[in-house]
Formats: sequence, structure tokens, C-alpha cells
Amino acid sequence: MTSQRPDLDVIVVGAGPAGSECARRLAEAGCAVLVTEEHARPGEPVHCTGVISAHAYRAFDLPASAIQSELTAADLTSPGGITLRVELNGSRAYTVDRGEVDLALASRASRAGAVFSHHTCIRALAVDRTGVTASGLQSAHPWTARARAAVLATGARSALPRQVGLAASHEVAYGAQAQVAVASPATMQVWLGHRLVPGGFGWVVPAQPGWSRVGVLTKARPRQVLSQVVRAALNGAGESLAEGEIRVHPIPSAPRYPTYGDRVLSVGDAAGQVKMTTGGGVYYGLLAAQAASEVLAEGLARGRLGARHLARYEELWQVLLGPEQRAGQLLRELASGVSDEMLDEIFRLVEMRGLSRYLLDLVDFDWHARPGLGLLVKVLSASPKGLGLRWLKRLVS
Repeated sequence: MTSQRPDLDVIVVGAGPAGSECARRLAEAGCAVLVTEEHARPGEPVHCTGVISAHAYRAFDLPASAIQSELTAADLTSPGGITLRVELNGSRAYTVDRGEVDLALASRASRAGAVFSHHTCIRALAVDRTGVTASGLQSAHPWTARARAAVLATGARSALPRQVGLAASHEVAYGAQAQVAVASPATMQVWLGHRLVPGGFGWVVPAQPGWSRVGVLTKARPRQVLSQVVRAALNGAGESLAEGEIRVHPIPSAPRYPTYGDRVLSVGDAAGQVKMTTGGGVYYGLLAAQAASEVLAEGLARGRLGARHLARYEELWQVLLGPEQRAGQLLRELASGVSDEMLDEIFRLVEMRGLSRYLLDLVDFDWHARPGLGLLVKVLSASPKGLGLRWLKRLVS
């Protein structure tokens, strides 16, 4: 098998946004691309709440028909019930039908020439000096394909990246979401506090008319935590929420290095290319897919597919995402160590000192972590001595 000449240039494992975008760009560059997807079609099942910035929508020409509502403001509520409103102004975001978005991106890749193999579950990858062999099941039957290189867009769960020496780090948080038959306000509602959502936050966004989409990002017990948020946020509307209506999925809580190796690259959640604050990954995955396709297309054309040459991919996406991810990790670490009482104190201080106007710097859904650190500095400089010292100790510890 190892001496067999590959029929394909690239196998892309996973037809989510990052996988389909990478496949499209490679196909447009003249590469023979096969995309494997374990489900019947891209976008199934939907795990993401589906909040995407207007900027990302424009940048990647995502389908307008998938937009379900426009978010114009976000209300942030502390554990003690102090609410700060952030007007989104020019930095809009949409709640969308994620299944339709995924399907649209896959359709573009197909029109560009990428071939899709559905109901195909890859169980093993083997890399040798001439190619990559993928093996698994297609509709419950043994299946094998061989290509010169592979892109792993497998999501956070898969062990495939580690089989080929990628994704040595594997830290995760847990996301859970459900749709509830209760109309929600036009604004995004966000709840903070360890008692309600340990190590994370909960939210409610409007979905299609008459429905709310409720979600949490937490360290543990995501189903139980989601049920708590539904009861708190929607006045007990979730009392009859069925277990099967809750969807749970792991979300990377750190980048998963390395993201390149001999003949292989990882993109999207498989590479930990998500916002470290919210766990959102569509836009970051699409940006990384651009970098991956550029580097891989060049490597295929020049016959240079070793780790030494594909390392440029990690350099490119790190320039794009690295500073924001590092700032996001710092913010998350700081927040995880703050008690609910201190969080209330911070909210009260922001409200009393008129610092909420600085929240306008945070409304960019895609690049908010670094402005968030800037706001933290403003809070420290305006805080009573005790609060400032406690935060400073946490910053330098």
C-alpha cells in the first residue's frame, strides 16, 4: 500500500466550514480534492449556537438566506443581577441557521470541483514518504483512499490529529445548547457567575420567530448547567426540556499545537482555532482555511510536503489569530478565578464610574479580547484600592 501512487492530491476529513472552505480553495487551485463527511450531509447535526459577525458574513460571502435575526445589543448580567448593556452600533452580528451555512460552503466546494464522500467515517491515517492513506467505513463497509496530503477538519472530538503527531495539547471546555419555544428579546442576553455557570457563561439569543436559542460554555456538567440557565433566563420555560433536545460538544480551550506535520495540516476546532473567550470558531476556522490552502497548494505544486515546508501554515495563522487567542486565554484565566461577589463589585464599579461606555470597544465579535484587557486596565485605574490590589495580584501571579 505504501508504494501505491496516490490518485488524489488532498483528502479533507470533515465538511464543516473550515474543511469545505479549504477544499474549495484547493480545488480552485487545480488540486484533486476528496472531502469525507461522516454524516449524511454537511451541517448535521448542528452543535453551534450560530452567532456570526456581519464582518465575517461579508468577508466570506455567506448566504443571506441563513440569517434568522440581527443582534443590535448585548445585555451582560452579573451574578447579583447588575446588567450592563452594550450597543453593537456598527459591529452587528447575526443568529443564523448553521446547517444552511455549512451546506452553502460545501456546495461551493463541490462546484469548484471537490468531490464529497458522505457517510464516510475515517478511523485511521497512515503517512509515508509518498502519501497519506485514510481508512475507515463508508456506509458500514470498509473504505480506503490515498492522497499526497491530508487536511484534518475533524472538530474537537477526533483522535485522528494525534495519530499523525498533531494536536499534542487537548484542553477542552463544554458547550451545550437547546432551542426553547419561547420568544426572546431582540438583544443577546449573557449571564455570568460561577453559581449559575461554573467557569464560563450562559446566553440566550433569538432564533426563528417564537423560539429562543439557549447555550452555555462551562467546565463541567453542561446539561445540568444548561437546564439551570434555561430556568433562570426564560422564567422556568425549560422545566419540560427533554434530555434529547440538549446538544453537547467539546470546545478547545487552547490552541492545539502542532497544526502541521509531514503531509498533514489541521484546521478549525481540530487545531484549536477558536475564540478563547466565547468558543466561537466559524470565522477563525475560515481564516485558517485560507492559510492552509495557500501553503498546501504551493507545497503540492513544488513537491514539498514535509513538515519543514508546511510549517509556514502555522506561522501564517498565528499572525492572524495568535495575539487575540493569547489575550483571550488571559481574560478567561482571570475570570475563572474571580468570585461572584468580586464580579458584582466590578459590574457595580463599571456602572458607577461610567465605564460602560468603554464596553463599546468590545462589540467586535471577532476581535474583542485585546480591547477587553484594555478595559480591565481602566477598571483597575478607577477602582477602590482594595479591588485594584486584588486584581493586580491576580494579574502578576
